[in-house]
Amino acid sequence: MTYTASLLIYTTIAVFAWRRLLQYLRFFQQEGYDHKRFYRWLCQQRLFDTRFTLILGTLWLVTSVAPSHSIQIGLLIVASASLAFVSLTKELDPRTTGKLRLVMTLRAKKLAVATHLLFIAVSSWIFYATTAGATASLSGFGTLAMVGLIQLLPVLLMMSNFMLRPFEARLQASFKSDALQRLNACAPYTVGITGSYGKTGAKAALGELLTQCLGPTFWPPQGINTVMGITRSIRQSLNQHHRYAVIEMGAYTIGSIKRLCDFTPPKAALVTSVGIMHLERFGSAENVYRAKSELAQSVPSDGILVCNGDSPNARRMTGEHPKQTTLLYGLQPELGHLDVYASEISFTAAGTTFNLHYKDLVLKAVTPLLGRPALLNVLGAYTMACALGAEPHYAAACLANLKPVDNRLVYDKQPTVSYLRDAYNSNPIGFSAALEVLQAIPASRRILMTPGMIELGEAQYQENKCAAVTAASVADLVIVVGKTNRESFLDGLQESGYPKDQTIMVDSRDEAFDYIRENGKTGDLVLLENDLGDLHEGRVRF
Repeated sequence: MTYTASLLIYTTIAVFAWRRLLQYLRFFQQEGYDHKRFYRWLCQQRLFDTRFTLILGTLWLVTSVAPSHSIQIGLLIVASASLAFVSLTKELDPRTTGKLRLVMTLRAKKLAVATHLLFIAVSSWIFYATTAGATASLSGFGTLAMVGLIQLLPVLLMMSNFMLRPFEARLQASFKSDALQRLNACAPYTVGITGSYGKTGAKAALGELLTQCLGPTFWPPQGINTVMGITRSIRQSLNQHHRYAVIEMGAYTIGSIKRLCDFTPPKAALVTSVGIMHLERFGSAENVYRAKSELAQSVPSDGILVCNGDSPNARRMTGEHPKQTTLLYGLQPELGHLDVYASEISFTAAGTTFNLHYKDLVLKAVTPLLGRPALLNVLGAYTMACALGAEPHYAAACLANLKPVDNRLVYDKQPTVSYLRDAYNSNPIGFSAALEVLQAIPASRRILMTPGMIELGEAQYQENKCAAVTAASVADLVIVVGKTNRESFLDGLQESGYPKDQTIMVDSRDEAFDYIRENGKTGDLVLLENDLGDLHEGRVRF
């Protein structure tokens, strides 16, 4: 009977391991299945199991001194019930909970099943090797081994990923080949877009503008900018009627954009910026420039290169990699020649009005998009559309039809508390621009809710401190979310003489929203500036 009870708790452990495995898989997926970054995150979190260890450790301690088999059986059943309860209540399903939920793609499913089978194989050996016959319970060594195996689940996950790589590579190669055949058959005029920020907004603006002015245009949705993401979009959505394709190209290392350009060769390029976003990954600003330059280098000499002239390194790119048509756009003509720029800029709740300067034309223009970064995206899209043959007056009129991209400075008017939703991947320029819009829209109280900015390397502390200094002159209340940038924000607010009673510190986004629900007043306007993923918002505990 003790053997049967031990088997019961072993089965419960297997179920618990599956629930815990999905938790790890979510974070592994958010790190792009990158072993080095996932391992670094685990070390930073000091992520060790306590729930399972406490239950099984207590079980072993008590059963080791239990006077009879019947008591041991009862304790095993109690422990099994405890593990089942913890599995269902504490081990939340990441497929339905969390900010960035686990997406069970084919790769994720294979990885989850392979890892769990590996766990079952090892744990089965432990179980049978450490139970001395059909009447004995799991030994002390067996209990310790099970605890250790649970602690090593992330290692098993990485091992499974390594073993599945050859199969994943063959599958990806098959998908890519299919996408290439479709791309070659449709043969759209391809425009590549890259930049430290603004890529997704510029892609959406250009895609809509080309569709309205020149013809049907394909572009992958949201922030899809990797080879496999673009592959999937091409296979699902690219058709013969598409005359143009706008491809967003992201990079975390030198060579990333080159691989994307080899996959979808661009005839034209739009560079939105070259700044310090993801500096932590690249190591230096020069490496960021080299990575982004791969797009300009891939455009043929008779192609089109459009760059943001307000960004020094984007402007530098036009000098080092000029094309037959090379154009600059921006908001600061005082920095140097611009082919397209805006003046007399005004922000309201309804959008942005401005004078659009193109060659010898000065056109009155309006767009529902808010903020200077969004306006730069509009100017970049307009410049590229005109370079491709759009009629300037008609293209300017079409700017009024552009739609804001989700969570990129979108104004959400509500009967009581209204929101400016700018929760996607903030950067220093975007943060400053969002505060400018917050100040421009009438409100009884202006509230900033932010966890600050990440992946800025050594500049992260100073950039967040500077953002706090600017916020002190705009916001009536600042809600600092999480601990990632709390110190830098508090230092910046204190340096500005910001009242302490107007600063609220919370540990999570949910706590911040709870505070607003309980204390918000009619007429309040809340700027939601950035939203860190589960990887960064706070320490994870198991």
